[in-house]
Amino acid sequence: MPRASPKGGSSIFEILKLILNAIGVGAILWWCVASWRLHSINPAASSGEVHVPRVGKGRKKTAPTTVVPVSAEEELGQSNPDAQSGQSSPKVPLGDPFWVFCASQWSHCWCHGDIRWGNEETWHMIPAKPGEAQKIECSIDHLPDVVPGDDLKHCECLITPGTEVYRRTNPMIIHQDEAERLGATLVSSCELFFEARKAQAVDMAQWLAMEGLCSEAWEEQVRFNRSLRAGPRQLSVETRQHLFRARVDVRFKKIMARFSEKGWFKRGWVTYVAGDPSSPFVKMAEELIKSVHYFSSWPIIVFNFGLVMPESWTPERFPRLVILHSTPLPTEAHLKRSFNFNKLRSILMSKVHTGIQVDVDQFIAPGADILFQLTEKWIHKEYPFPLMPAHFADWSIKDQPNAPWWPRYCPDPEKPCPMQTMRWAHAHPTWTYWALPFFGRWVRRHFRDERLPNVTLRGFQAPGLRVGEIPEDEDMLNVALWEERATQQWCKFDVPATVEFESLLNWKPSDGDRCLHGIGCTNIGGDQRWYVEGVPKVYWTAHHAVDPVQTSKILELIRVKERAGKWPPAIVYDQNFWKSGEELHAKHPELKCLT
Repeated sequence: MPRASPKGGSSIFEILKLILNAIGVGAILWWCVASWRLHSINPAASSGEVHVPRVGKGRKKTAPTTVVPVSAEEELGQSNPDAQSGQSSPKVPLGDPFWVFCASQWSHCWCHGDIRWGNEETWHMIPAKPGEAQKIECSIDHLPDVVPGDDLKHCECLITPGTEVYRRTNPMIIHQDEAERLGATLVSSCELFFEARKAQAVDMAQWLAMEGLCSEAWEEQVRFNRSLRAGPRQLSVETRQHLFRARVDVRFKKIMARFSEKGWFKRGWVTYVAGDPSSPFVKMAEELIKSVHYFSSWPIIVFNFGLVMPESWTPERFPRLVILHSTPLPTEAHLKRSFNFNKLRSILMSKVHTGIQVDVDQFIAPGADILFQLTEKWIHKEYPFPLMPAHFADWSIKDQPNAPWWPRYCPDPEKPCPMQTMRWAHAHPTWTYWALPFFGRWVRRHFRDERLPNVTLRGFQAPGLRVGEIPEDEDMLNVALWEERATQQWCKFDVPATVEFESLLNWKPSDGDRCLHGIGCTNIGGDQRWYVEGVPKVYWTAHHAVDPVQTSKILELIRVKERAGKWPPAIVYDQNFWKSGEELHAKHPELKCLT
């Protein structure tokens, strides 16, 4: 029987019970308030993107994921009637608005809804303009400094599920359950790479590239390996896992299904962009996409690291366009990387057997598709490195006296430099899947802030180099190719200026093999170490196409001339046109570049 309590009093057990009940109620109330504040301050925290399961052998058990690998055509398009019929996306009823990241400090935010500027719990509100988007510069030069001294101030945009703009919004920065409802299938993630690692040779190469970026088990194994020690600017494995997630734009699922097999594209052009639909970079990207549709048979895969894609980019207008969405790079000062490292993220997430990376300020020209065939010829098991075109300048420590890599590779270009294996190259790489582990190794080294050790080569003492201190993607790719003793590069297939195409536009059949009109007929500048007489130009792509209006006019002129059968051969050297790389090298065997 229960023990009786003295009259007018309570047993100690009853008192404890009352205390525990009070604590429990308080804990529940605290959890509710904290959850509401987290959701209102940082909606992404509730989107399913914060927690990433362990990847690799020995990982902890996690709940089954709700996303599946893209391995069958029915997953990409056929399961979605709207995607099959070419419509934009399934209709989603209007939901409750929520905030998403729009732009970091000193950048522009383009938004159809309200905009707020600040950080955490302190915000300055900018009301929406009915029926139109507004573009705001997120800086203390144009907005109140609501959080003085905070370098993480940013703009957020209030978006409403079910609206037309919402259907064009990057699904990686909205709630992930909403992304699933929209049909924006997850096509890239560490989990997918790990699960498919034994499926086929390309998947094995993919996992070799990604293991050091993705796997917590790998991170644990190298914890005490001094040669792989991470530095102070490292990105955590959780952050790295998050950065290699991508979803296909639901409007372009059918196109992805048509051009891919078992989740892989056979060949593809790959580029990346971030910006509002009116930004110059997005307009440049549109001209690049047009050029691919004019002069190539292969798809172009565009990675969006921004908020919204243009309404005019539709499957009907661009039937060889595939848009994949991913998240921006971190903005914290000690973690921040150049925006151009998104190029390397795009390469690693694109899943193409053979790829050609093009920047948005490029366009491609007639005959460019031969680059895929040549890439497959030169990049293979015995030479598993990407190929990049020779730069228009032979950069050295004289041009970049403060660059941290020159003491290791070439402290004095007037003397032998055994660590530098070829001329500086432009960061427009082509690759096959054999080169994916190379990309993965070096992105890992940069994202983990690893250090290259001191080495001695042929009597030359090369000091160490912290990879995380290399500021740009092009710098790192050149360092990486030299470090791994790569020796091959393309001739200049990314012609430095669009104006040089006038030399080909002015060519007449009566000119024969002679290039007679303008600066486009001259060689790329020579040097004393690699190309004494200069570098051949190959008119397969143009670079620095920064004026979209001018680019559009040039593309139409090229298209007319090519359709009329009056477009000359693409290779130009010593004011002559050459029909093939074999013909050029037979006449000039001293040339070291490939074409």
